[in-house]
Amino acid sequence: MTERLLIVLALAALMLAVALLARARARRQAAGLVGAAVPDELRSRLGGGPGIVYFYGPHCGSCRQQARELDALEPAYPVVRLDATRETAMADSLRVATVPATAVVDRAGRVRALNVGYRPGRALTEQLARVV
Repeated sequence: MTERLLIVLALAALMLAVALLARARARRQAAGLVGAAVPDELRSRLGGGPGIVYFYGPHCGSCRQQARELDALEPAYPVVRLDATRETAMADSLRVATVPATAVVDRAGRVRALNVGYRPGRALTEQLARVV
């Protein structure tokens, strides 16, 4: 019985380590994109102002929570919502490896922040305030 418990704990620790490494890799990739231009299609959908490009997945619980935060921001800033499972070319262009992901884009169409995972509205508002 003890041996089985140790095996289960070891497997759980291994799965956690793999998940943390994947998340760290996604964050490193995101950091490398800051300053890059977004595709012209996204820039035009943002309407020329600063805004947010939001990547989500249809079965993602955190994405639904992120969407509620973005609903509150949308009257003040444009939000382009993209299903990462359908808009794979757009997701690849911003190196989106996991959802939810949000890209804060300035007036020039450059990425100023790329968030991997859920971000509270307050954090997104602070990021947007730095690019206005």
